[in-house]
Amino acid sequence: MWGGPDDQAGTTETTGEPTETEEPAETEEPTETEEDGDAEERPEGVSEEEFENGPVPEVYLSATSLGNEQRDPDNLNAKADVGFAEYEEARENDAHQPGTCCANCGDFIPDKNGDAFGACAEVDGYIDGADWCTIYESLPEPEVPEGMSESDLPTAEVPEEYRTADSQTGETRDPENLQTQADVRLMESVDAIADGLAQPGQSCGNCAEYIPDKNGDGWGACAKVEGYVATEDWCVVWEHVTAEL
Repeated sequence: MWGGPDDQAGTTETTGEPTETEEPAETEEPTETEEDGDAEERPEGVSEEEFENGPVPEVYLSATSLGNEQRDPDNLNAKADVGFAEYEEARENDAHQPGTCCANCGDFIPDKNGDAFGACAEVDGYIDGADWCTIYESLPEPEVPEGMSESDLPTAEVPEEYRTADSQTGETRDPENLQTQADVRLMESVDAIADGLAQPGQSCGNCAEYIPDKNGDGWGACAKVEGYVATEDWCVVWEHVTAEL
């Protein structure tokens, strides 16, 4: 039976559907533009135009390259004209040889101001050791000094001017505290990079421990390793010059 009016007293009837609470609109995180990403790879305060086309800092304007070529700021190629590319992209170029990069090119000028970039005696703009271009020029291989054989070089006593010399970042060589070339796997950087032992952009020429040629015979030395060392060599104790500048 239906109840009477008293039974239905106090009951209420709701009208309309309940409303849903609106969620606040999601805000999108700002995305990094391609230009911002490129800026992170450039030295602070250097525009994309300067990075690609120069001018480079004054310390590089007429500096001497690893192959002893002096840079002429009025006679340089544009990057676009020489197939300039980063190493991975360069590998797709038929002209590229495995292991070759700016760090073992005779025209490269390593970092001199601590910004991690160098310059080139033939190409304008900022240059990274891991870059490459079609006018790549191998460093000349030094001749074996008179009275020595090639097998003597790894363990030979270096000339007097190197024995306690400072490396290119100021570390003094201690002839009583050196590692052997065999222990540090010293080899030509082109081979080391091609075989995956070294990263593109690594060579003795841009290593903090390297002591460049002091007597004109084309050889250098190392603050950490015994024997004769060439600019185009590499070993496992490689340390970028930038780390000590």
